[in-house]
Amino acid sequence: MLSKSQKSSLKINTKAGGRERGIPIDRKNEDDGDTRGQDPLMRNFKLTLEYDGAGFCGWQVQPRQRTVQQHLEEQLEKIFKQKIRCIASGRTDSGVHALGQVVHFKVETAMKPAQIQKACNAFLDRDVAVLKVQEVPLDFHAQYSVKSKTYRYSILNRFYPSAFWRDRAYFYPHRLNLSWMGKAARDFKGKHDFKSFQAAALASPVKNTVRIITRLTIVKEGSFIHMTITANGFLYKMVRNMVGTLLAIGRGRIPKDSVPKLLKAKNRKLAPATAPSHGLCLVCVRY
Repeated sequence: MLSKSQKSSLKINTKAGGRERGIPIDRKNEDDGDTRGQDPLMRNFKLTLEYDGAGFCGWQVQPRQRTVQQHLEEQLEKIFKQKIRCIASGRTDSGVHALGQVVHFKVETAMKPAQIQKACNAFLDRDVAVLKVQEVPLDFHAQYSVKSKTYRYSILNRFYPSAFWRDRAYFYPHRLNLSWMGKAARDFKGKHDFKSFQAAALASPVKNTVRIITRLTIVKEGSFIHMTITANGFLYKMVRNMVGTLLAIGRGRIPKDSVPKLLKAKNRKLAPATAPSHGLCLVCVRY
């Protein structure tokens, strides 16, 4: 026969999950913030990356090619001793750089963000750096949670090239009218259908080609011209196609009022050539 105190310990608690069945409470297993001795739970980490794109064939894994995703995942697998899949805010092409690419991955680990950052930078090659590691909610997604991205395109506009900037700025030794380019840039701002400025002959064409550009500036610094563009999203090669059009306007190869007509046409074949990839840099991603 149970004593009064034993009966009390078996009293049903209807307020808490597994305790409803009258299971005696083990106070040692309650969550007191001390995870020592416990199995690590699945966690989601957000990495902010910087990389020099000159030595990579873009972000996405490709057979027999060196890519940022492939290199990062290989080093993470060494750190965590398990297969890791990284998802980026978006794919960057071969030769495109990043100052603030964002990646997320999920892993079971007890490591702290600072420890992960230190380990990554110890394993990664010198043309990639992890600037920040943050633990984020499990539903955070580096691509689908994006609110805006900012790209910068750099042009070296003088009559002789640079050995140092050869992989970081597009050498363009032609006179440009920045006033014409500035006026044309304003025509890109706002909500438009950018079908004329996406890559031609895509294997999987994007159904919705409408994007909103909130910022487009053209700044001259010495021999350099920097175009900075912020939007809620970008189509494949959209920035480089826009830059190609602005350069054609600045050089007088197409009329100054060409942008509205090209937007309305929704035909990539009517727009000027694409600017090369090495002048482009992903500056930051906002969530």
